[in-house]
Amino acid sequence: MSYVIGFKSRFGRSELNDGILSRQQIIVLLSTCLLVFCITAELFAIGPTGWYNTKIKAEYQFSDYGEYSFPEVEYGDSIQFIDPYVFSFPEHRSLVKIIQSFGPKKALELRYENSVLSSDKQQDRYYSRYDQNISDLTTVYGVYQSLDLSYDSPDSISSVGHMMSLGIKHDRSGWIKGETSFSYDNSKAPSGLITETFMPMVQGRWSIDSYTALSARWDGYWAVSDSGTVPAHAFTVFVSRYFPTETAVHLFSRFYRNEDGVESISPAVEVAQYVLWNLTARMTYRFYRNWFESENAPPTIEGNSLTAHSIRTNIEYEIMSDVKMLIKYRWYSSDQNIKMSTYLLGFEYNL
Repeated sequence: MSYVIGFKSRFGRSELNDGILSRQQIIVLLSTCLLVFCITAELFAIGPTGWYNTKIKAEYQFSDYGEYSFPEVEYGDSIQFIDPYVFSFPEHRSLVKIIQSFGPKKALELRYENSVLSSDKQQDRYYSRYDQNISDLTTVYGVYQSLDLSYDSPDSISSVGHMMSLGIKHDRSGWIKGETSFSYDNSKAPSGLITETFMPMVQGRWSIDSYTALSARWDGYWAVSDSGTVPAHAFTVFVSRYFPTETAVHLFSRFYRNEDGVESISPAVEVAQYVLWNLTARMTYRFYRNWFESENAPPTIEGNSLTAHSIRTNIEYEIMSDVKMLIKYRWYSSDQNIKMSTYLLGFEYNL
């Protein structure tokens, strides 16, 4: 299992105009591209190697807020990073992902995700990634993401953002792994303020023995605009241990700080149990604590801090050799009078 802890997508805002494709046109175009890539893979399979693989994944997630309503605040702020807050739990989220391998050294991933945030607000995300093995141990990749936050009201302005990333990974037979990447985001606020965010990342993993592994990750953020530069840093550490009972225990914690006086810590523990050859169960508990200086506290936060707890249960069941089912339940509570349950059902199919 791979972890991406505490980092939200960072997209800006700009007005749409009549020259941009509608959401329906973009969905049709994306679906057509997915079909073309699958057909192309079939043609590649006739080539010298005859090797390819197509993986399709579909998910649906529902969050029960109870009496709580989604806050009407600017979404995707690239500076505050107060995850996990309510933005982690859209009311409804649907996802379709296709990973297509072109021989043993190339892979393309395409993803579409739709989130219903409220009765009149939704978000569409488009994601593409290309991986290329340049040696037996090293892989380079590029990522492009586009996000559209729209309202049903005809008088409202949709928000569009784009982010690009380049990275390289190195894996020495699983004993030592390293990865570094650089991401760039350009955002425009409704006021016209343009913010450029530069995001380097470095992470490494070391297997001490056959049962224990240590990992560390550093993320940097530099948000540059006419109002100044706001640097931020996050550091995450992992400890993983496998036991003869076919149980894996993962301990990890993330530390965050920026120059506006926002700090957070988020420790967590996960226990994974291999119940059967085709059945895996995971239980995760995560604690989150965030502190703000009074002038930098978001308007939806009562006081100068935020404390949250979440418990998550995952069940992965391999129905047959090429079909996997995922069931997830997550309970979330914070001192901001928010309690909710999240349910997810997903299927993964290997062609």
